[in-house]
Amino acid sequence: MSNTEPSNSEVLGKIISEMFKPHVSKELAIELASRLYGFEVTEIKPLNSFSDQNFLIKVSKHHQNPHIEEISDEGYVLKIINTYKSKMENHFESVHAGIIHLFKKGLRVPLPIKNLEGKTWTLERVPLQEKEERKANKDMKCGIHLLTYIPGVPMATFKNTADNFFEWGKLLAEFHSALEDLDCPSLKTKDIFSNVKFFSNVGAFLESQEDQELKTLVHNVLERYPSELLVHLNNVPQGYLHGDFNDHNVLAQLKHSAAAAEYRADGILDFDDLHYGALVWDLGLMLGHVPMVDKDIDDLEAAGHAVAGYRSVRHLNELEMSLVKICMECRLSMMTFVSIATKDDPNNSYIQLLAATEPKRNMLKRLAKINVDELLDIWNRTFRKHNIIA
Repeated sequence: MSNTEPSNSEVLGKIISEMFKPHVSKELAIELASRLYGFEVTEIKPLNSFSDQNFLIKVSKHHQNPHIEEISDEGYVLKIINTYKSKMENHFESVHAGIIHLFKKGLRVPLPIKNLEGKTWTLERVPLQEKEERKANKDMKCGIHLLTYIPGVPMATFKNTADNFFEWGKLLAEFHSALEDLDCPSLKTKDIFSNVKFFSNVGAFLESQEDQELKTLVHNVLERYPSELLVHLNNVPQGYLHGDFNDHNVLAQLKHSAAAAEYRADGILDFDDLHYGALVWDLGLMLGHVPMVDKDIDDLEAAGHAVAGYRSVRHLNELEMSLVKICMECRLSMMTFVSIATKDDPNNSYIQLLAATEPKRNMLKRLAKINVDELLDIWNRTFRKHNIIA
């Protein structure tokens, strides 16, 4: 690294210090939809988000946008992005390139809509959260883009079965496979909090974590991270990562069969954390959310079904399989930072849900008591149920 290149800790500090969440009212969202897109909003509903703002809007068939041939009956999602990502070079271009590529490959994803100027995004000065408004630079703006709304219910909203976890993992592998031939250089240098290179800096935020047992568990992962994961990352397959393939960002639809009606995962949301890296890291990021998912099976078994689903589409080599455990532990540890964020946004139900420490603690404790071979022995029994060869 050159003398002028910032360290990972400096980059992470910059991300946190410059990331301010928008605080847009429904009235302002309606005005933005009208002024930027020529829409007359007939219905509006706020949607959950961690550091951005999302509104589901339905609009009149009569509009002033020359770039739209037909109004969607399902509606649209107006997304107001936090200040840090909004100022990132090529952020919106890279996100839109990724989702359009996925759509062309047959995956069910939302698509960007052109505004009155014929662009797929724009910068606007909007109110920020009150506490952040006082700290933010007055010149900070938030990027705004509009996406089609795709119907379905998040996996987070229903009790999941073994089959649901299998489909979850399978969908992630299909996502990875679909992006293999994407050419987007800006994604390869994108600094996202969920990037594996920033994990070593998580310890700096643990001082605010009051749960001593959880703090000890996270420190244990931090100590093992350099030798068990970091040294191997350049030796495993690389690709474009979703970065946050959690149960809130995967949609399911009710499918009817002769036997019963079942939810089947088939839709993907939230591409703002798209970046480039080791594919197994993205799998670990997903598995870190397993303990928070409503389910009727054991956590480790559920994770095994998800890995089986992934392997039904994309092969994981021996080294990748050996890294899944530590990747999962890293994600669980990273999410302890979420509980700190609740202090700045106490009314955000989405953050409150992600911040629950008990599921993360229990999974970290279980994983700390077993080694990689023992975990793979558990999962191999699950793999055989799906005819996946160990």
